[in-house]
Amino acid sequence: MTAPYVPTPRDIALEMLRIADVKPGEVVVDPGAGECGIVTLAVTVFNAIGIGIEINSALVRACIENFERLGLKGRAYIVWGDLFDFDYSIADVVTLYLGSDINETLRPKLSRELRRGARVVSHDFEVPGWRAEKTITVSGPFRMHRVYLYII
Repeated sequence: MTAPYVPTPRDIALEMLRIADVKPGEVVVDPGAGECGIVTLAVTVFNAIGIGIEINSALVRACIENFERLGLKGRAYIVWGDLFDFDYSIADVVTLYLGSDINETLRPKLSRELRRGARVVSHDFEVPGWRAEKTITVSGPFRMHRVYLYII
């Protein structure tokens, strides 16, 4: 089960991190990180620790290059692997842009591994079986986007 690589627009990513109320030093995990745009924003704007998970080796290399270019060593990380194999217990916030089917498959793992109070924020796709604490609509460059916030 895979999702196509479609990056989250910067403005939407910022709203995702804002609605999740990311605090300095918190750990933000982005499964299916692509080129690590959300991870980079979490670190540079919110002073968080960012971890991306990506299975595509070319995108992993792009993340590493971006982190090095921006001087984010020790604050931004990329894990080359399957998002279903990652241990999410370290996350304070998980950001998703994966599709409802993948969100639904990932939901039991997140429910088991995330601690109480952790936040999951999803771009455009609900997490079936969970009730969003908050939903916002954000104007993007070409269309309106939905952002769903879930609190464990």
